[in-house]
Amino acid sequence: MIIIRYLIRETFKSQIAILFILLLIFFCQKLVRILSMAVDGDIPTNLVFSLLGLGIPEMAQLILPLSLFLGILMTFSKLYSESEITVMHACGLSKNVLLIAALALSILTSAAAGINSLWLGPLSAVSQERIIANAKANPSLGALVEGQFQPSQDGNAVLFVGKVEGNAFTDVFLAQLRPSGNQRPSVVVADKGHIIEDPSGNQRILLETGTRYEGTALLRDFRITDFSHYQALIGHQEAMLDNSGVEQANITSLIASDSHQAKAELNWRLTLIISVPLMALLVVPLSEVNPRQGRVVSMLPAMLLYLIYFLLQSSLKSNAGRGKIDPMIWVWVVNLGYLALGILLNLWDSLPSRRLRARLRGAV
Repeated sequence: MIIIRYLIRETFKSQIAILFILLLIFFCQKLVRILSMAVDGDIPTNLVFSLLGLGIPEMAQLILPLSLFLGILMTFSKLYSESEITVMHACGLSKNVLLIAALALSILTSAAAGINSLWLGPLSAVSQERIIANAKANPSLGALVEGQFQPSQDGNAVLFVGKVEGNAFTDVFLAQLRPSGNQRPSVVVADKGHIIEDPSGNQRILLETGTRYEGTALLRDFRITDFSHYQALIGHQEAMLDNSGVEQANITSLIASDSHQAKAELNWRLTLIISVPLMALLVVPLSEVNPRQGRVVSMLPAMLLYLIYFLLQSSLKSNAGRGKIDPMIWVWVVNLGYLALGILLNLWDSLPSRRLRARLRGAV
C-alpha cells in the first residue's frame, strides 16, 4: 500500500539519522575510555581504532531499539502536528496503517538486533579480550609510553624510554630481573634503540651505544660492558585470555549453563530483541500530538515509559546475576506487562472500546 510504504520510508529516514547521532555520542564516550587506557600504557596506541571498531556491536545493543523508538515517535508526532494523519483518517484510513508500518519496520530492526546481540556482540567481546591480552603479553613499539617504567607481564623485565620517535626510541633503561638459564640479573642503559619481531613471534630489543651492568648486589661481582650494539630477546609470551565473562559466551553456551550470570545474560539478550517490536507497539498510540500541549510535551509519556522499561530490565539483570531473582519469571513479567499496556493503548480509541466505555458510563 502506498501510504504504508510512505510511512515506512519517512520513519526509516528518521531512524537512520537518529542511529548515527546516537552512535556518534556512544562512539565519543568509548573513545575517551580507550584513549585513557592508551595514555596509562594499558594498550598500544596503534590498537585504538581496532578496539573502537570492535566496540560498535556493544554500543548497538541499546542504540538499535532506541533509534526505532525515537524514529517512530518523532515521525508520527510530526505527521500529527502537520495534520497528515488527520487527512488519512478523513480519507477512510484507520490507525492500523500506522501500526502496520511501525511493526513492519520493527521486524527488520529486530533481525538486526538479533544478529548483533546473539552473534556479533559475543564475537567482538572475545576479539577485544584477545587483542588486549596479547598486547599486554607482547608489547610492541606502540605500547611504549614516554617517561614511564613499564614492567613485562611476567615481571621479569622493566623498560623505560625517554622519548619515542617514529620506529625508534631514545634514553633507554632495561632491567632484566629474573633472566632465563644461568644468566645473572642485569641493567642496560643505552642512548637509543628499537624493537623488531622475528618470524617465530619472538621480540628482540636492539640497543645502540650504551652500557650493560651484570651481577647482584649481594655477591658484588659486577661485570660492566660498554657496547655499540646490543640485542636482547624478549620472547613471545602466551596471552592469558579470560573467557569467563558471560558477555563473551555464545547463545548455545548460555542455554546450556546453569549459572545465574548466564541465565541473566540470556534473558537480557532476548529482551534486546523483543523490546524492538514491543516498543514499536507501545509508541504508536503515544505519538499522537495534543495541539494544546505541543510535540515536546506529548512525547514525554512515551519517553518516560521507555526509560522505565530499560531501567527495570537493567535492574532485573543485575539482581538475576546475583541469584536474587529468577529472570525467567520477572523479566518476562515486565515484557508481558508492557505488551498488555501496548495492546490496551492501541485498542483504547477503537470503535468497540468507545462503545464499551459509553455503555459503562450509561450504566453508571
